[in-house]
Amino acid sequence: MKALITSIVAVIILALILTLPTLGDESESITITMTGVNEISISLDKTQWPLGKVATDTEHTTSPAIEWCTLTVEGNCNVNTFIVGEDAEWVDNPSAYNWTLSTDGANGENVYGLQFRISGDTPPEGRGYVLITKTESKFWPYTDGSSLAPRDTKQFGLKLLTPTYFIADRQMQTQITISAVAA
Repeated sequence: MKALITSIVAVIILALILTLPTLGDESESITITMTGVNEISISLDKTQWPLGKVATDTEHTTSPAIEWCTLTVEGNCNVNTFIVGEDAEWVDNPSAYNWTLSTDGANGENVYGLQFRISGDTPPEGRGYVLITKTESKFWPYTDGSSLAPRDTKQFGLKLLTPTYFIADRQMQTQITISAVAA
């Protein structure tokens, strides 16, 4: 009976740990923290890329000196990180109009491409720009299997390929999610 009660308490504690809220503030910084034996925590220093008006079938890249984001491991354990994107939605009426996130990086009518590149991760040894899709993919580690350690940082930039056709004068927005798990 004592073992059953202990098990129930452990399950409740685990459930509470796994449902901790995302922490954030309005200083263009996002921090995600989960505590337990390993504290899993990452932060991003830039959380927006306002492009303004864009033309059809046009490539835009973030400027390394100004617009690149820095991911920092704030927790106490090594982590593997993942990235996933979403369809872009019209800010004024999200359910009325969207751009579909490409599955292969190619653009089309109301279909856009999105990629990321980690600083220093360039061919021939590195990956260069990597596709972002709606299916979670590895942000870090990549081919060598290394994880990120506490206080490690990675700078990264984005590349957007606008649709070949879209309805003009609509402010569009999307969200990219970067997550971490203990390595």
